[in-house]
Amino acid sequence: MPRTMPLSRRRLFSVLSAHSELAVLVGGPFSGKTTLVNTWLATDPCPEMVPVVVPEPAHDVTPETYWATVASSLCNSLGIDEPVAAERSFDTVCSVLVRHARPVMFVLDGVRSVESIEDRVGQLLQLGPQVRVVATSRAAGSWTEHVDGHPRRTIVGADDLAFTVDETAALCRLFGLTRDERTIEWIIRRTEGSAAFVAAVCATLRAEKPHRAYGADALDVLVDSAVDLVVMHVVAAESSPALSSRSVLVSAAPNTVTRTSISALPHISDSDAFLAALVESGLIEACSADDGSTDDETGWCYPEVVRRSLLRVGNAEYPDELWDAQSALIDHWLQRARPDIALEHAVERRDWQCAIGIVEKNWVALYGSGSLRSLGVVLLELLPDDMTADDRTVASLRTITRARNGSEEPREWTFPQSFEAVLRLGSLRMQGSYDEAMEVCDGLATEPVPDFETLDTATRHAHGLRYLNFGTVYLLGGRTTDAGTMLRHAHTAGRGVFVEREAAGKLALLEALRGRTHEATRWIEEERRHPPILGEAEVLVRTAGLAAAALVALDRLDTGTAFRALSELGTPRHTEELWAAVLYARGRLALLSGVPADGLLYIDSELQHFSHRLIGISALLVDAARADLHLALGEAGAARELLAGSTHPLTAPARARLRLLGGDPGGAEVIVHRGDAAREHCPAVGAELALIGSVAALRLGRRTDARRHLQRAVVLAEHAGVTRPFVGVPPSAVRDILSLGVELPIDLDSAMAEYGIFREIRVVVRLTPRERAVLDALLAGGTASTIAKEQFVTLNTVKTQLRSLYRKLGVHSREEAIAQARRLVVG
Repeated sequence: MPRTMPLSRRRLFSVLSAHSELAVLVGGPFSGKTTLVNTWLATDPCPEMVPVVVPEPAHDVTPETYWATVASSLCNSLGIDEPVAAERSFDTVCSVLVRHARPVMFVLDGVRSVESIEDRVGQLLQLGPQVRVVATSRAAGSWTEHVDGHPRRTIVGADDLAFTVDETAALCRLFGLTRDERTIEWIIRRTEGSAAFVAAVCATLRAEKPHRAYGADALDVLVDSAVDLVVMHVVAAESSPALSSRSVLVSAAPNTVTRTSISALPHISDSDAFLAALVESGLIEACSADDGSTDDETGWCYPEVVRRSLLRVGNAEYPDELWDAQSALIDHWLQRARPDIALEHAVERRDWQCAIGIVEKNWVALYGSGSLRSLGVVLLELLPDDMTADDRTVASLRTITRARNGSEEPREWTFPQSFEAVLRLGSLRMQGSYDEAMEVCDGLATEPVPDFETLDTATRHAHGLRYLNFGTVYLLGGRTTDAGTMLRHAHTAGRGVFVEREAAGKLALLEALRGRTHEATRWIEEERRHPPILGEAEVLVRTAGLAAAALVALDRLDTGTAFRALSELGTPRHTEELWAAVLYARGRLALLSGVPADGLLYIDSELQHFSHRLIGISALLVDAARADLHLALGEAGAARELLAGSTHPLTAPARARLRLLGGDPGGAEVIVHRGDAAREHCPAVGAELALIGSVAALRLGRRTDARRHLQRAVVLAEHAGVTRPFVGVPPSAVRDILSLGVELPIDLDSAMAEYGIFREIRVVVRLTPRERAVLDALLAGGTASTIAKEQFVTLNTVKTQLRSLYRKLGVHSREEAIAQARRLVVG
């Protein structure tokens, strides 16, 4: 790790600056203590004090020699010429400080090997407030005795020194890297936030090829490799004769290190000296009783990230010549479960027979890495020169007429049959031919589901990819129940490869669209359990999980989380299959943010790129989002045109809301009573419909029905874990809803003030003079009989006029007509 870096770690800088007497940084060789202090000093934190920086001494330094160095540094910093003798050098330091009363800040780096350093620093602090000390050490020593009870003194431990997510993201930016939150969190998890490891990973990421397609485990391999290099560099740099690289590697095998355990290990002759050297090096730390220590003997442990690294290096017994031989390199990467890199090496040496063998045996993993999913660089290298882009069909792929290895002899290359089906379904999906693709799936899905536990790994993974494709096709085609079944099979069979993560993400999206946020959250957590994929392949698999996270957040009125997820996704690429889910989430965010016009403009501008795929579930989602945005703008006609003929549960709330806002509460209730949401197991949709039904019943003067609808809305909302449905009605209905006396899971007044955006659409109802006279009589309390007498007409004539009036008002009874007339503009 560099000695200084332009990274402001404000939380730690403020700690160092706030404790003006003593600050001790304690941590192992990977914690970044020296880098932190040097970077802090570069900000000139204490301009009124003279800094005296003393570098880390040798491990065998004597106290007199060390303090002589401190005295010389002090004199140089103060600009005085005073001889310093090795004898009584500490007294010299004290004498100079007393005679030259300038404020001094000592920065003592790496004081682990200086005898009685804690007591000496304590004596310096007794000289007065003009002395301040910042020290770093790999050993805790007795520093606590000098810190306890002193508010102006502190110890900064290894946990405090660990990089946070925000600091890691800032460091990535300094290295010129743009990394998503998922990658940052994964780096922290693999490195435990150790500063040296985080910096090494950033440097390694910067050196990677941006165009290469990486597999699902690529980031783990990259992080582990960076960590291993740092660990071995520190081990090799240790100057203690008791330590050797091989001995350190062997000592990592047991979880807890004691003299007894070390003495039982081969290659370690003097266990006492070896353990003492390990402790002094800072490579190991004291264990608690939970970690295996005994009453008689102190237990020591390697930090888990260091221990894993030592075990990896100790088990990697590859010959030195491996790094010079292409064939050995291929074998090496295949052993590391990295067929994409092995395939790249085979292509570089133009060994097409080897490349074909790698593809045939590892095509599931290669598909997941992005190489074969988009017919990427490696596969294209194997295709004949005269094959045009339009000819890259399954039939063409099945027979490679020329091996391009310098030979004119033709050869055939036949893919596994399941791979052919995958490519065919992928082609239909990209064309947007979901109905045709679902017919293919229907034919293939009739085969019995195998017992995945009895299959070998390769066959099981092939089944996983097969079911993933089936599930994706059904999801895009709008058959959500079938999609859920197939995606669950894919998640089980695809265990251990990218299929498991992608299936989890799409299940999360499926449940989020249904409004089942508890289930969606479980699948989101499962999807985030998997590492990010380096390179372009990550873009292919992250959309479902991020879109699901945004929709769940929106259902909980957490617009901040939704905005971050959608910002990470960015604008959907033109090849993105789940583009409509992203636009749907953006539409909902625009509604809750109070900018429906901006949301509509964004969706309409993006639709030009996806108009040829506006079918299946994509059409449903886009229509539902656009209709609600139009309603928020008071454009009922545009919303009605989008929703005409739709009967799907995902559009039901928009259809019912259109009727309610347009002055047709009876029509809204009809949609509410259909029960589409219940049949499709969409509790959030059901809650929204029930709430609209409650408002509609109130508008029709039926409070008992309104209360029943509201109670159902509360139950469904609590069951689904959502609150968004309660802001999907006009603010004018809030007082009436609260008057029903039902306890709500939300402060409705506050929520509507912040998120309520739907307003009444004032509808003008044109009545004939006779109909208007009948309506006026109804409002005055008249009945059909009294109206007939007052207007000197027959009862049948009045009934005819009432039927016409009810039809125009969108009601079915006298009471409903009165309630509706008081809300509409009657002309």
